[in-house]
Amino acid sequence: MFRLSKKTEYALLALQKLAQNEDNLISVKELATELGISFEFLSKTMQRLAKKGLVQSQQGIKGGYHLSKPADDIKLMEVINSLNENVSIVDCFSVENEENDCNRGSDCTIKHHLFLIQQKIDDIFLTTTINDLAKNSEIKNIKVSNNLVLSDNFIEIK
Repeated sequence: MFRLSKKTEYALLALQKLAQNEDNLISVKELATELGISFEFLSKTMQRLAKKGLVQSQQGIKGGYHLSKPADDIKLMEVINSLNENVSIVDCFSVENEENDCNRGSDCTIKHHLFLIQQKIDDIFLTTTINDLAKNSEIKNIKVSNNLVLSDNFIEIK
């Protein structure tokens, strides 16, 4: 089942926080404490994001991180790719599956439908920005479709 890794989740949370505080440098320690996540893990993740040009760090006592470009210019897919993560819903769509070694091959009766779903998921990650996360962090209910509503406590399927 497709699921974002903790590394991606923490990166998105940190980038969201940086976007909400764009005029300030924020240390990894501050981010980790505020977000309630491991300092060591977040530190490595932020270094990776810096290496990929999504954030910049400033050393020193008043140092910290800030976004290296406007939050509107950072797409979620760029973050995911910078961490070498995968958003494939099935193995046969995975970029790691260079051999295309699906054991069902031409007998697969759902591949076309799953491919269409994968395209929709990819489109969401290719069009959603860190700014979208930053400005919508206070939304309590999100209507995903006519049949699906997400909230802090539940997913309602009608």
